[in-house]
Amino acid sequence: MIMKKTILLISALVVMQQFGYAQCYPDRHSTNFFDGWISCEVAPSPNPVRPASHFIMYDFGKVYKLGQMTIWNSNDPSHLDWGMRDVAIDYSTDGVNWYTAGDFTFPQASGLSTYEGAEGPFLNDIEGRYLLITALNNYGGECFGLSEMRVTGEEVIISDVEDVANLECIDVKIYPNPFAEQMSMVLSPGCSGDLRIVVYNATGQMISSEKANLINGQEKTIEIGRDLPAGAYSLYLEYDGKSVQRSIVKMNRT
Repeated sequence: MIMKKTILLISALVVMQQFGYAQCYPDRHSTNFFDGWISCEVAPSPNPVRPASHFIMYDFGKVYKLGQMTIWNSNDPSHLDWGMRDVAIDYSTDGVNWYTAGDFTFPQASGLSTYEGAEGPFLNDIEGRYLLITALNNYGGECFGLSEMRVTGEEVIISDVEDVANLECIDVKIYPNPFAEQMSMVLSPGCSGDLRIVVYNATGQMISSEKANLINGQEKTIEIGRDLPAGAYSLYLEYDGKSVQRSIVKMNRT
């Protein structure tokens, strides 16, 4: 089952909440099973590496760096066994290419009207627009449920042309971002030496590393990303003991 959630921006944080949900104590949940998500039949997963399963997918509308999760499990006293137990969490920037954040365990709800959820996993600032929670098992019931999920996040600002600052003697521009074929990086150095260019994928694995020999006053253009699959990446530029980092996104060709 796929559900789309709203996004509330508060001081650069995002909080995902269910539509139409309001009460005097916003962190408390009712004890009605219909005040949340319920799945009683498996369905094909948006992530093709996952089998048909019970899952919920959140679409945040744009790419965010995702951090601390808070979980409210299924809180109906008659169906506490419907609550998700062991889950797999995947994320994606485009809904096509998926990456795994890991397997986690959600605590069982209390079944009380004072239930205020539990701290969930920290997602380590992964970058994603889509968050997929797949139930691996539950607490013994025939159906699978989840009352609410919240996650803190910071919007990833992506522009077509970006000036990369903080490399003292090198003016760097990258464009376009996001890109479908390749991205151009224009270097206008006011000094001479080697600039190291490193690309990491969303799981922190180094994808490429190269050096650009810079000569004072000679502009140089370097193409990046032609051989990369679609997804989110981190671009690191290192010069003279200092480095800057930018998030870049390669999209599927349309």
